[in-house]
Amino acid sequence: MQEDAFQTPKKITRYPDNFQTPGPKAPSPDMFRTPMTSIGQSRSGFAERVYQSTGGKKGFVTSSPLFGSPSDALGRRAAGSSESRQSLFDELSPRKTGSANGKSSAPATGGGGGNGGGEKSLTIPTAGKSIKVAKQSDSAIPETVVDLPSQRMYALAMFVLLVAWKLYDAANLTVAEHGQTSMFLFAKWTLLDIATWYAAWKLKIPKLSVSLRSMYLFVLLSAFLDLNLFLLPSSLFVLAFKPMAVGVASSCMRSIKSIPWLGPRLVGDSDLLIDSFELDDEHILGRHTIHILPHSLAHMNPQGKGYCIDRRARNNVPWYQRISSGLLSGQGGLLYHKDKLTIPILVNGTRPASIRYAFTSFETGEKQIRTVANIGALRMDTGAIYPSLGNWVMATYYLPISEVGAYEIFSVKDSKGLEFRTAAHAPPTIVVSCPTARLQWRTGVGREDNFVIGSDGHASICQRLDSADTSIRSESSTGFMEVVVEGYEPIDMNIVRLVNGHREVIGLDGVQPRITELSTDAASSDSAMNDAKRAEIERWSRYRMRRSVYTLSDAFLRPGEYVYKLESIRDAANHSVILGDALSSGGHSASNIDAGAKISLFDSEKAVVGTVTPYMACIQVHRRPTVSWTTSLLNGELPLRLSDDKLRKSQYTLPLRVSGDGPWTVEYEITNGAESVRESKALSKAKDAAIEASKPGVYHLVAVKDAHCSGVAERVDVSLVKTPRPAVNVTSTPITAHECGGEIGAQIDLELSGRPPFAIHYRERNLRFPNSHPIARVVRTQQQRHSFRIIPELAGTYEFEFFTLEDDNYPSGQPISAVIQQLIHAQPSVQLDKTGGYIPPVICLGDSIELPLKFKGQGPWQLTYNIVHENRRNTVVVDGIKDDRYSIDLGPFDSPGQYSIELAQVKDGNQCARDLLEVVAKVKVREGGPRVGFQCPDGGIRILDGEPARIPVQVHGDLPVEVNYRKIGDTQDRILTTNLGHRSRGASNDNYIAVSGPGEYELVSASDICAGTIDPLGSRCTVKVEPKPHAWFTTNGLTYN
Repeated sequence: MQEDAFQTPKKITRYPDNFQTPGPKAPSPDMFRTPMTSIGQSRSGFAERVYQSTGGKKGFVTSSPLFGSPSDALGRRAAGSSESRQSLFDELSPRKTGSANGKSSAPATGGGGGNGGGEKSLTIPTAGKSIKVAKQSDSAIPETVVDLPSQRMYALAMFVLLVAWKLYDAANLTVAEHGQTSMFLFAKWTLLDIATWYAAWKLKIPKLSVSLRSMYLFVLLSAFLDLNLFLLPSSLFVLAFKPMAVGVASSCMRSIKSIPWLGPRLVGDSDLLIDSFELDDEHILGRHTIHILPHSLAHMNPQGKGYCIDRRARNNVPWYQRISSGLLSGQGGLLYHKDKLTIPILVNGTRPASIRYAFTSFETGEKQIRTVANIGALRMDTGAIYPSLGNWVMATYYLPISEVGAYEIFSVKDSKGLEFRTAAHAPPTIVVSCPTARLQWRTGVGREDNFVIGSDGHASICQRLDSADTSIRSESSTGFMEVVVEGYEPIDMNIVRLVNGHREVIGLDGVQPRITELSTDAASSDSAMNDAKRAEIERWSRYRMRRSVYTLSDAFLRPGEYVYKLESIRDAANHSVILGDALSSGGHSASNIDAGAKISLFDSEKAVVGTVTPYMACIQVHRRPTVSWTTSLLNGELPLRLSDDKLRKSQYTLPLRVSGDGPWTVEYEITNGAESVRESKALSKAKDAAIEASKPGVYHLVAVKDAHCSGVAERVDVSLVKTPRPAVNVTSTPITAHECGGEIGAQIDLELSGRPPFAIHYRERNLRFPNSHPIARVVRTQQQRHSFRIIPELAGTYEFEFFTLEDDNYPSGQPISAVIQQLIHAQPSVQLDKTGGYIPPVICLGDSIELPLKFKGQGPWQLTYNIVHENRRNTVVVDGIKDDRYSIDLGPFDSPGQYSIELAQVKDGNQCARDLLEVVAKVKVREGGPRVGFQCPDGGIRILDGEPARIPVQVHGDLPVEVNYRKIGDTQDRILTTNLGHRSRGASNDNYIAVSGPGEYELVSASDICAGTIDPLGSRCTVKVEPKPHAWFTTNGLTYN
């Protein structure tokens, strides 16, 4: 803006001969540069000139901080003339003046019931009247709490404070808000007035109370006053009330100015002093001032903002909302500029009658001159009004626009045809298309990994397993989503990805768009266009909207919910939009977005199921299913064996462990040599997942599919083998002993095939006794080769028939046929003679036993045996045994413990020896017997007369125990015996001796196998009978008549 845009109003002054011209005042530093000359005069002459300069009208002058105040030009007076120092009063609004009028509060000062005004209501009553008031007082506040004069004083004080508060709000609204309205203040003061008049009616304070009808009247009057003060700043009521308020204020200013020395300095050149002068008939005499106004100025977009248009957002605003917003804005129901994009045009001067502006299209480069048809329909904000300068105002007009392009002010004229000056070299106002962006699924590309778009608009895909595989995928296979951006480039985007609630920002720095194109290209479409036209189009083409498409690719290595949010975009003109659902629903218009402004349109951090927006997309990444053999199967015995045996399995259930969303389909392959077969199994539940295997081969899991994706299988094989039947090769070798007369037995060698352990069943028969039954024997081994010896005790020809072979795969046995015959010469033998007597397993220390034996063969015999005790072996040799029945004397044993008797070797009379190494007897030698004692309580055991008694006995040792006891004092001296053998060991209360009557009992002896001992402290116990109660009559003191 050029500083010479405004010229200072000039005054042409005529002076009478009797006036003297004072010296000029220094020029003002404001925009009005030309100094004005002031001359003092008398009160009447000055009033006449003021009347002539203002055209006989009184107005109000406000100052503007931008263009300067005319009061600076008119109010500079010489310092020596106090009467000539008069200035305009700044920023005095009609509402503030109307509120200051004393008449506005006159209805509120009077009480109800015909009482006088505030002066009479505040008069302290006389003593007689006090008595009268006290009789008629029906105040809601008792006089004992607050007396009546104090009640009236408090009520009036509160009322005066409310009136002052209301006037303050009205003045503040007028001055600070430049004539705007306030629905909040109107509602607040309407409610406060209702509460005030309701309290005046309800409290019934004498001389201040109002009737119910008066209360309704005062409420309506107060609401009417609030309506004019806060909602109708230009109402007829306020305009009519303004002159009275100005007169009252002017009188106050003159009174203050009359104060010596201090008054002129406080008041100065106030406008109220000029506007309140009384005009007389001599106004045509004296000095006259002619105002030469400067050129009016018009400036488009003084703050140099950038603007953008979004037609889609504006079209989404309902028609009723546009009309209602227009009504509330005071522009009329058919004018709804508030919902349109508007460019401010600042005007300082006379009111414009016509506005013409230049519009340049970015598409064609053509400049068009357009005219505002109806300036009165434009929304206008008045910044200042200068009544002393005629129709001079400083206001902002808002020019509605609806097209993208460059806007410049062309010309502005007032009603007289005078043209406004415009700011020189002012840049055009650039209006571009608002940046927009949306997320959408790509079409026309290959779908991999089961990428599916559901009916609700959300998509699903299967989890990708390897990032290395993802890196080699083509763009068409990885980018399922794209961002379509339109606007003035370059455009910044803020895209957020929520992976299972974890927020990540996706950066597109350095990413080139897959598609970029202009909205239209007029230069390329018209081949006949000249170079100048083409250059003009190229000049404005950088502001044109461009459409770019970016592809978003993701690895999708983590399963879960992927939510992509396009949160905000910003174009090259710094138009920022925070995107969301509110824009698409019409709840917010993005048309009036200024450069640098941000509008929050996004509501939530979670994707709403079933809701599709162009700013949010949800991809559900399903975890790929897996299948593997269970741990129990792999940790078991492998390979699995298929057998035809009835005790073994001909098929197996191979358990599986699957994951994912059922149902599943598992594919597996069976390889048996060169043959390979692929099969599948459908599974509905993961708990009982298994494959029934009955074919031999290697089972290999190939793949798995669930309800969404195909998965991977564990690369572990399970083998099933068909087990062969067991077989055996039996060979025999004679065992020869020359001293025994020849062959004494046979050595059998077995060669086995199958799975150990093996069991070979054979029958042994002595053909010397044809009517004898064969003896069945079993040989068990874990080895594939096994040898054992058969040495019969009796001489003869023996036949050994092997008939059944068992292994682990065929436990029921397989029939075999192998027969061996062998001539056997007799060998000596010895064995325990069970008919010779009983061998006790436990004996006492110092006892001896006899071990009866029976010999076979030709005598005399020599016997070698071992006595094993505590890992010590004592070998004994007995010669010259002639009788085939013989007993070995063992003992006496002098050490307790376990003794084992082993028969080592027997030799007959021909010196034919035979090794035995057979344990024939085991004997335990005990050191002593049990220890027994009574557990008798102190004072003995008490019983009732005629009942039996049980004396507890403590036993240390092995049960059963035989105990002998007697009753002391028994004339027959009988020894009684009882067995303690059916109670648990160590439970003292479970072992007892039952006695039949009272007395003292003594333990005599105790024994089991060995003799025991009696505990001397518990050898006796006494059983007592509780005395019976009795009663009797006493004769003491009795008299007989």
